[in-house]
Amino acid sequence: MDQPSSLVACQQGHTVEYPAALDAVANAGTDLAFCLACDCQQVHMVVLFAGDTPRVVASGDLDLYARFEATDWPEQVYTGGPASFSYREMGTLDLALFMKE
Repeated sequence: MDQPSSLVACQQGHTVEYPAALDAVANAGTDLAFCLACDCQQVHMVVLFAGDTPRVVASGDLDLYARFEATDWPEQVYTGGPASFSYREMGTLDLALFMKE
């Protein structure tokens, strides 16, 4: 089984994990995003762009997750691991709505 990819998500140094296969999806040219919760009780929106490192573009409470879910970005589900993992494919978008200030 593949090891998940991890990312330091917050200033407290908490890490979040996601399927490593999503790195390959992004590097094949599909920009994608997903939301994850971490130990600091925050929701973090992570984006993966081809040829770039994963980055947290926004952090907040459940309202952030609700705004993310309200986008019309196509939802995909990765099922190659022990649990399914939902992410969204980003096309032309206004990512500024989610960027950290």
